[in-house]
Amino acid sequence: MASGDRLAVAALVGGVRQRAWTALTLCAFLVLAAAAAAGPMFAEASDNAAFEVRREQIPATARQNDAAVVRLSANVGPDSLDQQKVIEDLRTVDGLTEPDLTGGSIGAELAKPRFWGSTVSAHGRTERGRLFAVGSPAEELVAVGKAVGDNGVWLPQPMAEELGARPGDEIVLAVVVGNRGEPKRATATVSGVYAVDRGGRLPADPRGSTKWALRTGDTPGDTEYRTLPAYLLVGNVATVERLAKSVDDQILWAVEAALKPGVTLSEAERTAAQIDYKRRYYATVRPSDGDDPLALNFASGIGRIVATAQATTGTVRQRTRPVEWAAIGVGLASVLAVALLSARRRERELRHTAAVGMSPISVGGLWLLENLLPAAAGAGLGWLVAWQLVERLGPPGTIGESLEPAAVTAAGAAGAGVLLVAVVGAAAAARRVRPAPPAMAKRPIPWGPILIIVALVAAAGLSQADGVRGVDLLVPLLVLVAAGVFAGWLPTLLRGGGKIPSAPSRVVVWLARRRLESGGTERRLAVLVVTAGLGMLLFALSALHSTELSADDRIAVAAGAEAVAKVNGSWELDDQAPTAPPEIPNRVAPKGLVPGVRVPPLPPDSTAVWRTDVTTPLDDGQRDLLVIDPARFRDVALWGNGPDLAAARAAVAALAAQPADVDGMPRAIVVADPSTADVPLVRVTLGFNAENLMIAERVNAFPGMRGRPMYVVAADPMFALLGVDDPRLVPRTELGSPMFVIQTYLWSSAGEPGLLAVTEPKGVQPERVDTAAQLREDGAYVATSRARGYQLAIAGYLALLAILTLCIYAQRTAVLRRPSDLMLSRIGLGRARVRRARTVEFVLLAVLSFAFAVAGVAALIPLGGRLLDDQPGLLPAFSFQLTPTGLAITAGAAAVATVLAVLMTAARSPGLEEEAYRDN
Repeated sequence: MASGDRLAVAALVGGVRQRAWTALTLCAFLVLAAAAAAGPMFAEASDNAAFEVRREQIPATARQNDAAVVRLSANVGPDSLDQQKVIEDLRTVDGLTEPDLTGGSIGAELAKPRFWGSTVSAHGRTERGRLFAVGSPAEELVAVGKAVGDNGVWLPQPMAEELGARPGDEIVLAVVVGNRGEPKRATATVSGVYAVDRGGRLPADPRGSTKWALRTGDTPGDTEYRTLPAYLLVGNVATVERLAKSVDDQILWAVEAALKPGVTLSEAERTAAQIDYKRRYYATVRPSDGDDPLALNFASGIGRIVATAQATTGTVRQRTRPVEWAAIGVGLASVLAVALLSARRRERELRHTAAVGMSPISVGGLWLLENLLPAAAGAGLGWLVAWQLVERLGPPGTIGESLEPAAVTAAGAAGAGVLLVAVVGAAAAARRVRPAPPAMAKRPIPWGPILIIVALVAAAGLSQADGVRGVDLLVPLLVLVAAGVFAGWLPTLLRGGGKIPSAPSRVVVWLARRRLESGGTERRLAVLVVTAGLGMLLFALSALHSTELSADDRIAVAAGAEAVAKVNGSWELDDQAPTAPPEIPNRVAPKGLVPGVRVPPLPPDSTAVWRTDVTTPLDDGQRDLLVIDPARFRDVALWGNGPDLAAARAAVAALAAQPADVDGMPRAIVVADPSTADVPLVRVTLGFNAENLMIAERVNAFPGMRGRPMYVVAADPMFALLGVDDPRLVPRTELGSPMFVIQTYLWSSAGEPGLLAVTEPKGVQPERVDTAAQLREDGAYVATSRARGYQLAIAGYLALLAILTLCIYAQRTAVLRRPSDLMLSRIGLGRARVRRARTVEFVLLAVLSFAFAVAGVAALIPLGGRLLDDQPGLLPAFSFQLTPTGLAITAGAAAVATVLAVLMTAARSPGLEEEAYRDN
């Protein structure tokens, strides 16, 4: 075997035989590969999670144009070749369920404007009903009682009760055209009776199905009450077709298919593209029929659902892409740090390679081979770690298609890391092969002061900037690097003196201080990196907490409660609400509360809230006047977790305790109105009246704000000023009070079901329902939520980088100090004291780095809003805070780094003292 081959084999095997150093190298490549592999996995999980959320948001009553289905209707029968071609075409679309053939009566629509009637008769009674065909009625209907046979029709329960018909009875279907037309009749058997939905007309859906709800608007309409769907006589295709021919009714056939459960966003995107192609094809090959009822109709909401989900995922990716690149940068930095310190560690070896004439390219190639196996193992483990991190901490979406691209990305990143190590090895060898003779003595560049100045300039520039640019995201790192520079300088002040203390108890501290002072550039660099790593970990954890807190608070401010419904008036919710007294001509309406008026009694999770526009003489702007029941409002509204809303909640408690002053003047909570800063009361104009409000509290944010100042008052003292115009009174006319408009809302902490539990028993139909859940699915908030898991992984990478750096420095110093440690042990200090001094040294380094990391992050608090707030115009204002959890985790990372560093110094020792002396 040639010498070059032996060197290659030795380098390849030697990469996994360096004990602790191999573990450090493996960890560095693992971080790099995990950072690279996590990107594709996170993107797919986020995309699929957004798609599933959007799909679940589609209500059961949505039209088929908005749902995850496709429906193609045309004037062709079930036996027609054209219809079979439509079914086959939909079968070729990936991601769709097996197509269903349905058909509904269209005779009435074709007969317009002539009269057309379809009736069912049994036991001497008659009821209107129209034919509708499905593939298997027994499977698609909710049976009431026992069904018999498959060749008859199913009747809706209300119709069956009206006719007195039961399964097995015969009924007569009659269709008449024109006012004097002769009806055509056909006899059919009742196969079963089915339950209807809450509307009382359409069939109820079996558990887990929404087919009938989605057909709302696409089923035949009632021939007398045109706004209602008809009672449907449901049968299989053959039965309905036979009956339709017998009575000269015509059936409009349709093919329906739904998106399969569990389909991913990318699969749904391909499905939507194929459906769009089919739509264009049918629009091209079939002539346009205008408003003909038999015209081709192609309905599908899959494309809309995909587009909405993609809009959300675009926002998420825009937020997480810088984090992905930052993660990869951290991984490359860890590999580069290992490579540079490896060059320092193997300086003697590099001198030998230069002495025997090896070229720098050969050295770089050997380093590449040496790191090949650790890089391969790190790539595999990194891919596995990234998969588990995203699976457990990432978005709740399916991960499947991205596993292979993520493996390729991890391998590519590991390969780039190996090339980086090879370049470092070649450059280090090149310096020894042809050392450049110094032409003149050079002063070392003062990198420390330069870094501090750069950090100060960057922070000052960010504090004065109108917006955050991409480069501004480096400000936290620069500030923490500057803190690391200060931390690296501090140990030089801990000089231990030249003589060994006589007192044994002082020897350990003396030796630790001496070593801290003698660390030089390597010690300063290690402290800088550890400080920056721990600081970025703390910054990331604090940023996670602060952004989550801000998002919760802003959702609380924007939504007000979990669900808010606008209703015509609170009197709709109060069965005992008195009617407004009649107006008496030439007499001033009385002030004060009308006898019997009250806040509507509602369940504990609901409250009524009134809102109107008011003006003040302080300026020309309009304000919102929010009228509440303070005692109930505290338990229903959303309050987030931040200090601004905590102050607002305390203000509501104070308002509940004293809603008015001793003279009956309403007390008000002033929200975000600086114009009232120097006044004790404010005069507001409501319609044609002006009333004074005593300012009780001033807060910066409040649930239900609409982006402008707001006054919050209690209902009874405020409405007492309105007298007969109290909005809680039943209005005398449908137009309500003519003076001004007061809008009434129902707030619920139980979400939309809580609202419906109040409104449905009262027969109240809300004009609009808004929920906090809808706001939480806004792209900006989803992006913030999705990025948290990724940022948490980045924080872990940064902590690992700090730990690796301290371990590498410990391993390096263990080699250099081995002879001196042995000598100190021989002259009387003993090995135990030397080990304790080593432990004290690294404890002090870790404590120093942790303290300056905390100080650096604390210095970033004034800049936190500019760095992390994507929506600076919203209330409450973003507040960046250090969290106890973040401090505890960062301190734990520093403790782990210290323990591993001490263990690293104990493990790296030659077997014989003489070997250590000679190696030195």
